[in-house]
Amino acid sequence: MATIKDVAKAANVSISTVSYALNADSRIPEKTAAVIRKIAGEIGYFPSAAARNLKKRSTQTILVAISDFGGPVYHNLLDGIHHELSKWNYTMIVSTGVSSENLLKERSADGAIVADIHIADETLVKVAKNFKPVIVLDRRLADPDIVDMTIDNLNAMAELTRAVVAKGYRRIGYVHGVRETYDDNDRYDGFLKTMTATGTKVFAEYWGSFTKASGVAIIREAIASGLELPDMFVCANDEMAIGIMDGLAEKGIRVPDDIGVSGFDDIELSSYYRPGLSTIRIDHFEWGRAIAATAIALLQNKHVDVHKQVGTIILRDSF
Repeated sequence: MATIKDVAKAANVSISTVSYALNADSRIPEKTAAVIRKIAGEIGYFPSAAARNLKKRSTQTILVAISDFGGPVYHNLLDGIHHELSKWNYTMIVSTGVSSENLLKERSADGAIVADIHIADETLVKVAKNFKPVIVLDRRLADPDIVDMTIDNLNAMAELTRAVVAKGYRRIGYVHGVRETYDDNDRYDGFLKTMTATGTKVFAEYWGSFTKASGVAIIREAIASGLELPDMFVCANDEMAIGIMDGLAEKGIRVPDDIGVSGFDDIELSSYYRPGLSTIRIDHFEWGRAIAATAIALLQNKHVDVHKQVGTIILRDSF
């Protein structure tokens, strides 16, 4: 069985250097640490997690608190977080609801990544006083103990709405997600920014819940009520947009011939759906990777420059 001495000999460094490198200690340059981790893996040296954690008073885990386990966005985000954490021998604990709050308060991990709108701002601010890092993805908090890593929803939605208006659409309806959430508020603000700048009035507003089912329900209810439909639905996410298109198809209304539709996120289904959904692409895997890298850097007491995740407009065939 390989030992830490074997790794030190193979890497031509001291045992303490190997220990520091495998424990992500900031005293070892990342380039050197990467070489040592590679050598350790090649010769089959895997330090005891229990011993390593006892020495460091570390759990080698990061708590990831999410609203629920559904939806492709969370899947890709968690993949990115896991991918980056594993490079540093960290694992993640994924939780929802009350269990997330309990884990936060108990400081059951070395840090936390929070994307759960049900956890109150006050709870996060209080926890972050003695528990760092705390990184939030679903809100902006003016608190020095909390880092926010959000998506640039506003400018991305403004750009997509400009493309809609440029196509000649004027009777434009907006489909909201969950009320008073960061993503919904910012995306709506981006939509309004372009509508105002172009002198275009909002034809109608609808409320969904970021789910496909809520998009279908919006169309069914609007038609059952005898309401006139817009010529274009700008939706706060792809899942609702696909639901809107399904609802329109039920009624024999063609997209984009009769009504246009756009989304936000560019989930995998958006490229396979017919017609292909025009949307904003957010690379959730890369976002997750960047979030995890920031968490590790903060644990190593390194300075980090935090940037918003930028989206890319993807024009397909839905408007």
